[in-house]
Amino acid sequence: MLQPHYRTHHNTPVNLSSLPTVPPYIVDNRSSRDMMVQEGASLNLTCSATGTPPPSITWRREDHMKININKTYQTTEYEGTSLPLARVSRMDMAAYLCIARNGVPPIVSKRIQVSVNCNPAHDEHPAPAGGRPLGYSVTLECTIEAHPPALTYWTRGQDVMLHQSNKYHIDEKPGEVSYLTHMKLTISNLKKGDFGSYKCVAKNSRGETEGLIKLYETDPPTPAPTNPPSYLDKLFK
Repeated sequence: MLQPHYRTHHNTPVNLSSLPTVPPYIVDNRSSRDMMVQEGASLNLTCSATGTPPPSITWRREDHMKININKTYQTTEYEGTSLPLARVSRMDMAAYLCIARNGVPPIVSKRIQVSVNCNPAHDEHPAPAGGRPLGYSVTLECTIEAHPPALTYWTRGQDVMLHQSNKYHIDEKPGEVSYLTHMKLTISNLKKGDFGSYKCVAKNSRGETEGLIKLYETDPPTPAPTNPPSYLDKLFK
């Protein structure tokens, strides 16, 4: 009589180190793209990556500034497949890097540009606010914050727009970050009619702003007095 034959099956654990390794790959159509938001809005950047072993995701700002997760927590590096940004401001406008790594070269990254539309604003203390003597030159300065970039110009008196000329030299340079613009107005050979109020003006689709600078006449500097000759100077002259 045949005896029944039993075969025992054992579950053998899989050795992960024996699996083929695959470098990280960021899945573009499942990750965030460049975006533009209004100041005060909240957003969530996402980054999806594949690979073996599964990659980890970290976030950094391309300009190496700290990431504002919310108004009370900042960090230079954030871990996770999503990056929450609460109530963004113009200071959050930057390129964010999603970096995927799993120990298998190469490390890969995706760049996501976040643009923040904001109302124009100017520095609270345009410089200089003061006086100059007749015949001197003076440079007025103003820093504008705006995105989209603003139309900028200078006015004087009853909002008369100033243009480049022998009297006025107008200079404008981008700031350290994309939403800043530095404005300068140099007025040459000051006359009586040049004193008064000047404004730096900025306008974009979100609004407008203007900074007021008052320029007034002062007396020319008094030459430093010369010391009268001493008794010994006169004696041995």
